[in-house]
Amino acid sequence: MALIKLDKEAYKFNLRQLALRAGGYENLICVFKDNAYGHGAQILAPIAREEGVGFIATRNEQEALALEAHFKDILILSHRPNGKEDPRFIYALNEPLNLKDFKKNTRIHLKIDTGMRRNGICLSNLKEFLDSFHRYDLKLEGIFTHFAAADEDESYHFQRQNFQKAKDLARNFNENLIFHSFNSVALSRDTPPKDELCRVGLLQFGYGDDGLKKVLSLYAHRLSQRTLQKGQSMGYDNAFVAQEKMRVGTYDLGYADGLFRYDARGGLRLADGREILGKMSMDSFSCEDGGEELCVFDDARIWAEFFHTISYEILVKLHPSIPRILI
Repeated sequence: MALIKLDKEAYKFNLRQLALRAGGYENLICVFKDNAYGHGAQILAPIAREEGVGFIATRNEQEALALEAHFKDILILSHRPNGKEDPRFIYALNEPLNLKDFKKNTRIHLKIDTGMRRNGICLSNLKEFLDSFHRYDLKLEGIFTHFAAADEDESYHFQRQNFQKAKDLARNFNENLIFHSFNSVALSRDTPPKDELCRVGLLQFGYGDDGLKKVLSLYAHRLSQRTLQKGQSMGYDNAFVAQEKMRVGTYDLGYADGLFRYDARGGLRLADGREILGKMSMDSFSCEDGGEELCVFDDARIWAEFFHTISYEILVKLHPSIPRILI
């Protein structure tokens, strides 16, 4: 059956490099949302913890509960307050109007809108908000922001300046607050402030910096094999027609497993250069026979470029049911 292989030593190497950049493991927040960007959160969490990571971020409470045995602190990034918040976790406050809906004594990290304009409190409203925060019996432990375009100088520096203003205001409220703004792209391009933690997402898995190592490789296994004669077609809509006699194999991975549907327009290649032949099926694809096992990709950027998207989307779509193993 199809298989995802995770390179344990590559992951450990990446974490160590990122800890050096951040100033120590205590300054890292590893983002494990969406099954660790499709890699397999349950498999990689123990490795991160053994290396020294103590703080992670997840998308929701379900993910946090699945990983809480491994980490001291877990920040939940996308949560709608319901009055049932778990005291073991930290919750991002994305909408100031929802403050009243949190359970008393909930641990909070306040999102600051420094220019992305997606969620969080605007800088112009921050002082008034902090002055009234004590009314709600909540524990404000940190503030953070997210860069809209950390690889673009003007946008990046504009948001960094705004976040510094937010930090200055927040320190008047509580000098012990945790700050974090650096995401993967920011950490790959710049040195983080000494008073901030760094949230690393896909960077920990080898994307965004050529000095790091890719952790995930996707493999498919052969379901069947046959010889096509010149002029014979194969697959849906007879989209592929053999130009010469050739040996082909059909492999057990398709768009139901999270791959993008391929329409046979040509050019989509596997890790070894073999081209997918014809249209991709729901549960399989065909190519020139490559043996019992084929590496579909070991660098999601190749497929991302073909489908005009980003590596994130290629990886997070990989179905959780695909077995994942450490190598």
